[in-house]
Amino acid sequence: MRDGLTQSEIARKLNITRQTVHQLVGIIPEKMAAALNDAAALNNLDPIQLDANKGILFGWSREFKTEAVIAMNREGLRVWYKHDLGKCEICPDRRACKSTLLKNAVDLGVMLNSQERRLSPLALSNVVFLRALGRENTK
Repeated sequence: MRDGLTQSEIARKLNITRQTVHQLVGIIPEKMAAALNDAAALNNLDPIQLDANKGILFGWSREFKTEAVIAMNREGLRVWYKHDLGKCEICPDRRACKSTLLKNAVDLGVMLNSQERRLSPLALSNVVFLRALGRENTK
């Protein structure tokens, strides 16, 4: 669905009937919302905004007293906490983090220009998740 395939194309690709795809399409948002809300509860997040069709939840971390995002991509659910540590350049996980953020952008349908793709993971996460939620970064 995220790739823009029709129900018939999905059925052919998965070797199932179009009717089965139609039934599943009706169930997916409910299942996605449940998974995102469960992940929020497990991580002590208060949900603020949820988009089950995109697979993203924006919330508030009571434990860390910061904004957080739970996003589903092809690899599963990931929890992202907003921070301003400014240590992306020395972080040993910088490349993996940035790679995952770029995958999230694709999965969330967020278009990035070449300048945005070169941002630090912290700045890139702000662009990707705010844009996915329909909130433009005003900073």
